[in-house]
Amino acid sequence: MNKTIIIIFFLLVSISLFSQLPQGTITYNRKTDWISIMSKLPYVSQEEVDRYTLTWGNEENKGQNYDLSFKNNKSIYTYAIEEKTDNTYSWNKDALVLIRDYKAKKIKDLREELGKKFLLEEDLPKTKWKILNEIKEIEGYLCMKAETRNELKDQTIHAWFSDAIPFSGGPEGYGGLPGVILELNINDGDAVITATKVNLESSMDKLPIPNKMKGKKTNRKELNSKLEKFIAQSIEGRKNPFWRIRY
Repeated sequence: MNKTIIIIFFLLVSISLFSQLPQGTITYNRKTDWISIMSKLPYVSQEEVDRYTLTWGNEENKGQNYDLSFKNNKSIYTYAIEEKTDNTYSWNKDALVLIRDYKAKKIKDLREELGKKFLLEEDLPKTKWKILNEIKEIEGYLCMKAETRNELKDQTIHAWFSDAIPFSGGPEGYGGLPGVILELNINDGDAVITATKVNLESSMDKLPIPNKMKGKKTNRKELNSKLEKFIAQSIEGRKNPFWRIRY
């Protein structure tokens, strides 16, 4: 069957599916390729890239797990709860709790940037997506590809979403597509967040939203202004800005 016909059918089916509101939890694994990220910084030479590759290129990248729990057009995305094992080392995690209410079109986010915790409570931002003529399977779900841009961080972002799960959310706070996002690919593999487990059988009484989230109250415009200034200063000072802000 022609891919264009499949995509049209895919979108038509999603309209009827969205009358049924699912609930569940999707676990994602996020892997970040720091060598690739550093190699794209304007001041980094090929010699430095080769040195990074020699130093860190053979280290195993297990990634970091996150959970997206959703119910009644609301969701929360944060670190997955994992069992502790002996004789292992783990990095301290920056605060990250992203809450979405797609019916009310509101967000409540706790984000840690530049070593500080920020609390954002505002309208749900609109993401401009371009649906592309590509499909693939992720965790048994047929997914379509969409593209958007993060101009602040100079990132091209590709999302793979499935209308078989009629929820308009996804990892890292992204959403607005006719189906849940099962994979995000940032800047051609610099960071890839992929679903590793989809559980639609759980019967949650309510979402695991924390009662209190402490951080400096701000809004997206003000926070982005701080980040834009920090990125420019870091590049000018020949430093990697993404050591202190989320890539």
